[in-house]
Amino acid sequence: MHKRIVKTSGAIVVALVLTLVGANSSVYALSGHGTSYGPSFGGAYTTDGSAITYDDGLTIHGNTYNISKYIQTIQTDTLYIGAPTTIKVKLWEYGGTYQIQGLAMFLNVHGTNPNAAKSDTWVQYSKTNGVTVHDPNKMLGTVTATVKYDQKFMYVTFHITPSKQMNTSDIILTAWDDQLSSNTVKVINAVSFSYIPYAYG
Repeated sequence: MHKRIVKTSGAIVVALVLTLVGANSSVYALSGHGTSYGPSFGGAYTTDGSAITYDDGLTIHGNTYNISKYIQTIQTDTLYIGAPTTIKVKLWEYGGTYQIQGLAMFLNVHGTNPNAAKSDTWVQYSKTNGVTVHDPNKMLGTVTATVKYDQKFMYVTFHITPSKQMNTSDIILTAWDDQLSSNTVKVINAVSFSYIPYAYG
């Protein structure tokens, strides 16, 4: 188990994310410094000005979704209590994936006008602090993360074993780089946690 007590630097990053995302900005790139435009979840531009797009930015328990827009609605994936599952995010960065410093995933978000400030349940991966979990309702169970790279992309996979029911929730994802340039996407009705249906025989 890689749950961690929130360290000061991790708390600062999450506070920054909540400040930026909680403002409910409709701008995809929340901040950009110098030549950094923040990590991408599916749509960006390369150094020569050409577009780079991909439609598999989010994978929930093997089901892949296009999250290249600032906000999108998907078919709800139900994750079952006690059953290990994965949520994988594919990231690209204008200056190279090595610049990406972390990713925060906010859950238990409901209702209109979704934003991270409404979330009380989140998981953060950062290069400096590893995995930080904030789960006051004890819904996420065991949480770890793995990170992989290829020639173009960074893949962050959260491994979760839900331990309590969660009504259909949006997912809000925010990634940031070494210049604190950050991008956010909102995925509406993304996931719920439920008990495995009882099979009557």
